Amino acid sequence: MKPDLHKFLRRSVAAPLLLLLVAGCDSELPLAPSFDVSKGVAGGAPTNLTASAASYHQIWLAWQDNSTNEDGWEVWRSTTGPTGTFTLFTVYPWPNITAGGNDLLQASTEYCYKVRAYKGARRQVSYSDFSNVACATTLAVLPAAPSGVNAAPRFNGYAIHVTWTDNASNENGFRVERSPTTAGPWTTVGSTSSNATSLDDAQVPSAEQPVCYRVFAVNSFGDSGPSNVACTTVPVGPTNLVAAVLSDGSVDLSWTDVSAVEDGFAVYRWTAVGPVALVATLSANATSYHDSGVGDSTYWYRVYATKDGGTSRGSNTISVVVATKPPAAPANLDAVPQASSIVAVSWLDASANEEGFRVERSADGGASWVSYYTTGPDQAGLWDNGAAPEQQVCYRVIAFNVKGDSPPSNTDCTTPPAGPTGFTATVIDSVTVDFAWTDNSAVEDGYQIAIDYGYGYWEVVATVGPNTTSFRLQGYPYPLYQTYFVVALKDGGYSDRSNAAFSSPPPGSSTLRAGSTPGVSAPRTLAPRRLTGKRGKP
Repeated sequence: MKPDLHKFLRRSVAAPLLLLLVAGCDSELPLAPSFDVSKGVAGGAPTNLTASAASYHQIWLAWQDNSTNEDGWEVWRSTTGPTGTFTLFTVYPWPNITAGGNDLLQASTEYCYKVRAYKGARRQVSYSDFSNVACATTLAVLPAAPSGVNAAPRFNGYAIHVTWTDNASNENGFRVERSPTTAGPWTTVGSTSSNATSLDDAQVPSAEQPVCYRVFAVNSFGDSGPSNVACTTVPVGPTNLVAAVLSDGSVDLSWTDVSAVEDGFAVYRWTAVGPVALVATLSANATSYHDSGVGDSTYWYRVYATKDGGTSRGSNTISVVVATKPPAAPANLDAVPQASSIVAVSWLDASANEEGFRVERSADGGASWVSYYTTGPDQAGLWDNGAAPEQQVCYRVIAFNVKGDSPPSNTDCTTPPAGPTGFTATVIDSVTVDFAWTDNSAVEDGYQIAIDYGYGYWEVVATVGPNTTSFRLQGYPYPLYQTYFVVALKDGGYSDRSNAAFSSPPPGSSTLRAGSTPGVSAPRTLAPRRLTGKRGKP
């Protein structure tokens, strides 16, 4: 480590004169510089001149003394680079020294130097040649401290959001510290890159416990002073949220306030198809809200305690149906077999204010109807697991609420086909497989043959017409060593699967290559239909 420049100067026997010189002297002093190079200095020019920044305002110089009779040294300086204009900076009037320095410089600035020895005084002066040129850049100053630090819980209380104002132009980043009090002790919770103005602290303290933050700007030379201190607390969220729909269609909400630190409450509302909206901000200690700005629809509500612009975790979620008239009729009902005794029924929910749906079915073509199943609001389908093979079944759906029933949806009928049996796969040659099965249905629209890859994946390899009981597969890339099955088709759906058949060559066959591994493709036509309804936001 280099000694402090001021200590060097204080220890010099000629400290008063040297202080003046090091501070930056452009006077001629006792040595009026001559620009005639003389050989009166014996031993040669100084070499190996180095310059190193000691701080943001100091540069140290060192060189090798090669002369044997010098009386002192001249130091020349350039502020315009190594090829710029050099002027006499200072004189060291002592022989045999090999170091010096320059103080009171500008931060983050390059300075270049060269040194020569001199002998004599006044007009009788001779000089050595100049040394090499050496340059150094003073260090940057410490960054300015951040200000305007603010801390607040993130929405839903999952983190503390810390923000600040960046007042520095030379920081490498910021360090955020946390403490349970304004007085410390402080621990680091995170660091950021330069120009950042925020950080999320995911190490959230226990609810209702205060936490304080301060921020430092940092660079390679050290830390700024600390910012202001900002404290916050994550409140406990409200509980026991309940809602009641009044006769005029408005909604009364109430909850239990369990926080001692909240500065208010925020009420949020949404529908199945709309965004989550902030509908009310209330003062601290509030426990109820009357929502009159609603129309016919199904609504979800959640309430949060607020603190410093952030929130607690949410209360329980409550849903209500606001209805001032019966719901609109469901539309686009569709019934599709999913097996020989299963029918998937789906429809379009055309209403926003239903309390549920009543699914009705008929076994006599719609002459009479029986209520089969009742769902909650926003559902758009179900599976009827009680259908009978080869028997037509019809469906319709009615939406309802406290104001009454909607008109029925359209009616759709289907007949689940009986599944084929006795399925066989006979290998003819390396590219040909013959399939055969027993047709057990009188209503099928056709048949599909598929490879079963297991784990719910299969691939259709052939589709044939109704009443077909055999098919020859040729030209398929990997027909051997596969597991096949066949299903009957009806109304876009299908029957139970047949038994599985494996396309293994007969024993002793030498013309067929065993052990080929088929490429696996994604399932196609036979992928099960998935029925999903409208859902409330979490």
